[in-house]
Amino acid sequence: MKKFALVILSLFAISVGASAINLKEAYAALSNVPNINMRQPDANLPVIDELIINGQIAAAYNLDSTKIFETGTSVYTILNQIPMSYMINGGNNNQVAAFVYATPNESGTNDILVVVMSGYRGLAISIFGTATNETVAAIKSAPFEMEGSYLNLPAEVPNIGEFNISLSKGR
Repeated sequence: MKKFALVILSLFAISVGASAINLKEAYAALSNVPNINMRQPDANLPVIDELIINGQIAAAYNLDSTKIFETGTSVYTILNQIPMSYMINGGNNNQVAAFVYATPNESGTNDILVVVMSGYRGLAISIFGTATNETVAAIKSAPFEMEGSYLNLPAEVPNIGEFNISLSKGR
């Protein structure tokens, strides 16, 4: 009986490992979820230019409740395929969510994926790029606050600037 249980457990572990995706694959999938209406291969946003190098963004804004449910469900399905060990900060309370993932890459820096969602605001944003070890360390140690539709993740990266994910309670 023990051997049978171990075989079943091994098969389960293999199947879970086989479904894992890397951050680049996750971003590609997130860029194609329903209702994503903005895709920018080289986004020109301050957080991307200074903290997320070669940043790309895919986003949906002002979605109604039906569309944000459809988009959010698709996003969670993709995020569930990313190994939890890649997540360096974030959280979810089913009203707002922010997830930051990072993995070392061949060039000595890190691939980084940031996903922010708000049902209240009808938004889903995914950002992918490269980050320095200092940026990853600052985000990893940053405080994370979340209550209702409020979310805040501020990180100060030495010699670079501020990385801040913030959603206020109001519109």
